[in-house]
Amino acid sequence: MISTSDLAQTAGFNLRADNREGGWLDSRWWEQLQPASWRGVDFVMDAAENRAGRRTAVHEYPYRDTVWVEDLGRLPRRFAFQGFIVGDDVYQQRNAMIQACEQPGEGTLVHPTLGSVQCVLIEFSTTDRRERGRMVEIAFSFVVSGDIVFPQTSAATGEQVGTLAGALSRASAGDLSAQLGTMRIVPQQARAGVPAFGALATGVVDDPARALNATNGLQGYYGRYATGRRSTMLPASATPGSALAGSISSRQDVLAAVTRLTGVL
Repeated sequence: MISTSDLAQTAGFNLRADNREGGWLDSRWWEQLQPASWRGVDFVMDAAENRAGRRTAVHEYPYRDTVWVEDLGRLPRRFAFQGFIVGDDVYQQRNAMIQACEQPGEGTLVHPTLGSVQCVLIEFSTTDRRERGRMVEIAFSFVVSGDIVFPQTSAATGEQVGTLAGALSRASAGDLSAQLGTMRIVPQQARAGVPAFGALATGVVDDPARALNATNGLQGYYGRYATGRRSTMLPASATPGSALAGSISSRQDVLAAVTRLTGVL
């Protein structure tokens, strides 16, 4: 009785390839072939198909004669086989192959020309023919699977730095307030200068002309109030609304700072 593995090594002994005078065994490439198997169960390969390549997305644009092909990574490698198992125990071999195909997860596929490959079985079928009593035809479809990749967490460095900087600023302000509170005698000149400085800052940000001057430097023409007399132009994305909003925000910051400064006294 000839087993499937023996048949895989001797098939084609009397056939010719590449118009050679001898059989396939006279060619060096025949020595490189390996007996095909799936999870240790042998079979004979009739035909094998390998699929590979790249995943792409073709982007088409109006009024443009060319397209942009975006590369999305490598295609999963796929293997498809048409083969058979043969022998007086062909049905025992078939049952063993079915049992191997029903196992979950990856398995070892021995490809006759590619060697051992870790694959996942996608589809499997068997065919019994009346005129081929000792042989069962089989068909496989495999795909090479990779490891599961989970998303990784990373620290938001900018947010952490901002949080720590805010905590340091609040701690410093608290220490300064505590130290000033313990001082019994504060120099009169320093105390007298603080309200004057606060009033000066308040007067600058409360000046109505400041709101009008906020739009100076805008690119383009925005009316008679935007004279464009600034030496430095505002960004191209700036608008009258954004310029005025920035002026209002800076005014509120100055008023809040003056309030905190005078409240220490």
